Parts: sequence; C-alpha cells; structure tokens
Amino acid sequence: MVTKLQKGVAIAVLTSVASIAYYILSYQNLLPDELEVRRQQKIALRRQQSAIASAKKRERRETLRKLDRKNHLPKFIDRALNLRQQQLSPDEQRLQLTHDERQLDLSAPQTICGRPTAIGTLQDFNLLRQSQKPTCPGTNPQTSNNVNSDENNPPKSLLLLDGGKARGRTGNNLVEFLHALQYSRDHDIRLGVMTGSWAMRVLLKMWMAIDLENEEEWVARFEEAFCLKIFRNEEELVAAGYTRDKISRMDTKELFWYVSSEPLEEYMSSQAEDLRVLWRGYNTGMGVDSSGEVVNDMCSGINAVFGNGEDKSEVVYSVIHSRSLEGEPGYRLLSNVSKHSGCDPVAALEMRPEYIKSILKPLGMLQHPIVFITDGQSFEVLQRLLTDPDIGPLIRLVPEEASWIGGDMTLGLMSNVFIGNPASTFSGFIAKSRVAMGFGHNYLFMSKDGKGGYRPSCGDVCIFNSKVMGVMS
Repeated sequence: MVTKLQKGVAIAVLTSVASIAYYILSYQNLLPDELEVRRQQKIALRRQQSAIASAKKRERRETLRKLDRKNHLPKFIDRALNLRQQQLSPDEQRLQLTHDERQLDLSAPQTICGRPTAIGTLQDFNLLRQSQKPTCPGTNPQTSNNVNSDENNPPKSLLLLDGGKARGRTGNNLVEFLHALQYSRDHDIRLGVMTGSWAMRVLLKMWMAIDLENEEEWVARFEEAFCLKIFRNEEELVAAGYTRDKISRMDTKELFWYVSSEPLEEYMSSQAEDLRVLWRGYNTGMGVDSSGEVVNDMCSGINAVFGNGEDKSEVVYSVIHSRSLEGEPGYRLLSNVSKHSGCDPVAALEMRPEYIKSILKPLGMLQHPIVFITDGQSFEVLQRLLTDPDIGPLIRLVPEEASWIGGDMTLGLMSNVFIGNPASTFSGFIAKSRVAMGFGHNYLFMSKDGKGGYRPSCGDVCIFNSKVMGVMS
C-alpha cells in the first residue's frame, strides 16, 4: 500500500517537475529575444571599445608625428655615427662587440626600461662608442708623458678620485664625475677611482651595480667602460707603480669648477659618449652599491606611473622638473643663466600653467599625461598646476614608495617632452642625457615671444656650452 508520506513525496516531485518544465518552456520562448538583445549589447560595447582604442592610437600617432617633425638627431651624433660607419668594415664592427652582445639581435632598437631610445640599434650604439679615441688617456706611449709606458710600466701620473665627501647634491656630483673624465682626456692623464670614494657612492646607486658573484668581471667592465682604473686600497696603488709623487688629487669643488678648453662639438661628443655608456648600465634592482646595499631599480618611477595596464613602450607623456634651488639663490642662478642664454629669468623656476601650456599645446601634448617631479621645496608650483583646468587632470605624481632620484631621472630621460630648469644641475643632467640618447624636445631655455607665449631662446647645444652654463656645462 502507498502511504500518505509516499503520496506526498510523489506529489511534490510531480509539482517540481511541472514547474521546471513550465519555466524551461517559458525560457525557450523568450530566449531568442534575450540572446539577441545581449548579443547586440556586446557588439555595441566591443565597437565602442574598439573606437576608443582606435582614437587613442590615432591621437598618439598624430602627436608623435608632430614631435618627430621638430625632433632631429643632434648633428654631432649623426656625424660621429656616419664617420665610424665609413671607417669600420662589417667584420671590424662585429669584433667591437662583447661576447654577450653577439648573442643579441643587433637590429633591435636600444631601450631603457622598455622604451626605445633614438640612437638606433645595438650596432649603432657600438659604432658611436667606438667613434671616440680607442686608447685610454695616459696609456698611449705616443702622447702620454711616459713614452715607455706599457702594462708593466704604468704612466707617470694618476688623477685619483678618493674621499667620501662630495660637494653639493647628486646633480653636482654627476657633473664632477663627468668633469673628471674630461680632465683625464684633456690632460692625457690616467684616471683612478678608489672603491670607497664619493664617485663610486654616487654612481653605483644608479648605474653599473656590483655583481658579487662575478666581481672581477664587474671591475673589468667598469674600467673598460670609463677608461679608468679601480683601486681598493693604497697597497694596490703602490703595486701598480703609483707612488705618492705620481698621484694628483682634485676635490669635488675643483672638479665642479673645471672648464674644458676643447672645442664645443668635441666636448659635446665626448660628454655624450660618457652618458651613453653610463645609461647603458642602468640598475634594475640587481647587484649592490659601494656600501653593499642592494640597489634600487631605475625603472621604478616609470613602472609606478605607467605600470597599470598601459604599454610603457608606447605611452606618450611629458615631464616637468620643478627645482626651487632654495628660493632666492635659485633666482640669482637662473638670472645669470638668462644673461647668457636669453631665457626668461623666472619662468623655469615658477613653472606657471601658461608657461607649460605654451610649450605643450603646439606639440599636441595637452592630451597626454604630465609627470611632475620635484625637490619638494615649492608646493605652490604643483598646486597651481593641479588647479589649472587644462593641466590639472593630466598631472601624474610618482607614488611616495617609488619616488627617488634615480627613478625620477629615468622618467625625465625617457619622456617625449622634458621641461626643466637650466639653473638646476639635475635638470641639466637629464637634458644632456636626452641629447646623448638622441632625444629632442628639451625645453629649458625659453623666452617670451611678445604674443603671450614662449619660444626657445637657446638650443640643445647650450646645455653643454660653458659660455652659457659656466661650470655647470
């Protein structure tokens, strides 16, 4: 016999089946219309996304076309490259490469932090590198003061960079190191660097970090790159034949104030070569500095600002470097530069919205991000830019955890447009590096055009010119 419980279960099952059947039939009746609506919605969304992406690509291409029309490879780089290409046969060009470089695609463009430079391929880079004098200063028997010098008989004199103290901030220290390299060339004297010196402390935090697993190879690469000799202690100096009477020293103040007598084009060429070598060894967070601390990643700023889904290799952006230079002294410094370059005596310090827009608008750059880097001493500059209706929405700041001098420097180097302060050695170093890597659109020397805007008063050459920049060149 069927119990009441069984009857109840049977009724419940039949009811559920009937309900399910009803809903299935109803859904089937409605399904085509619903699917069609959803399909059309998806198609419309995809079309909208595609249109937005296409518009962004067109906008980017048009901006880059505008930039390219006004961007020319510096003539001294072009001449050096063409000259060296004529001098070296393909076999000789291949021999100039290191073993590691021979494993790379020589036709690939040189990049920094995933963004292409404007000096061409790896082969081009090596041609530029080899366009300089093949012999290190102080080691050529035909020109050095020691006519019998060889590997076992070192040159008579050595310019030694030692001591832990350095003059000024990082920008000044970088100028001092570049001046030391130039002094070595100008006077045909061997350059030496102590491992615990100010020079190593400044450089290794950003470039050419020590590889502890292959330290001897690192020493060899560093010495070859800059045509100098590294010493760990006094004993190594003596063992190499450099007694006290053969060693000369210049403190950082003397190096900062050194002005080369080389013709401007030759000076620019040698300085640009040093900068290219330096940036070729930019740190990526691997290795240690002179104190044994793990180095930071020079790409940290670019990664932090453009690392959320944007293609870092293609993003178009400008950088503003605001440097107050401690208030009144900054105005005096810029006023002095203004006398020799014709630039406005205050605009690059105040960085007012009208000044920025007069530079970026003709280039089509008021549709792209503007990264603001600063020494943090003049908040009113940033405040004015943020409250401007055209510039404010475009401003991007480097997150505090990713903000440091090396990351900021790389952001400026790899930007499409750089706006800086010619009285700042930090701005000057970025601008020189950009010229060395083939980038134009460096806006440091701007004067009023009489129509409410600004125009360049001095070209990229001026940042290297001692008649304009004095000891900061």
